[in-house]
Amino acid sequence: MTIPDSKPLVSPWLLLAFSLPGKGASLRVAVWRKLQRYGSLPLGNSGYLLPNSESNREKFEWLATTIRGAQGEASVLEVQAIDNCSKPQLTKRFSDARNHDYRELLKILRSTAPRSSKSPIHIARFRQRFQDIVSIDFFGSPLREQVDRALAAMRQPRTQPTLPELSKVSRSAYRSQKWVTRPRPGVDRVAASGAQGARARRTRVAAVLRVRGDPADVVV
Repeated sequence: MTIPDSKPLVSPWLLLAFSLPGKGASLRVAVWRKLQRYGSLPLGNSGYLLPNSESNREKFEWLATTIRGAQGEASVLEVQAIDNCSKPQLTKRFSDARNHDYRELLKILRSTAPRSSKSPIHIARFRQRFQDIVSIDFFGSPLREQVDRALAAMRQPRTQPTLPELSKVSRSAYRSQKWVTRPRPGVDRVAASGAQGARARRTRVAAVLRVRGDPADVVV
């Protein structure tokens, strides 16, 4: 009977256990900042935890080499399980940490002045911060999409109300059309023409009488 080779179980977690030299305040700060940037979780006094992946392994191994080079001690361990903290509990801790980061970024996006937030420099900074959080969002926080939409809305210019353009009027569009006017509009044109003719005749008569020298007969 042939017994099939069983594949080794992949440990879900990586643990960086380390101790720093007593005199090394700057090293301590640098290591802490790196661990925060990696998105790792503190596991009591044992060290810091990350999900097991090639990129996370490279980060922990690089940091362990740096610590050992500064006269400290460091090891990268594969962890299959933790007796007092289940995998769902650890996953939730990672998700809660990223949710906190996303909420802080959303708060900044909503509180920033509209004019400054629209500038390309501010948008680039916000986008970079968003990408930093996404890179350590190991379990896909639901707030990621919300922040992405908020950043996309900032890039869209505000729509300004525009007046409708005046189009050219074509005479052919108004030919053979019915128009509503008041009755007998021609009366107005005839009356206006008659009044203008009467004023012209009175002017000519007055000019003739002045030439004849009889001002008493001038019609004013």
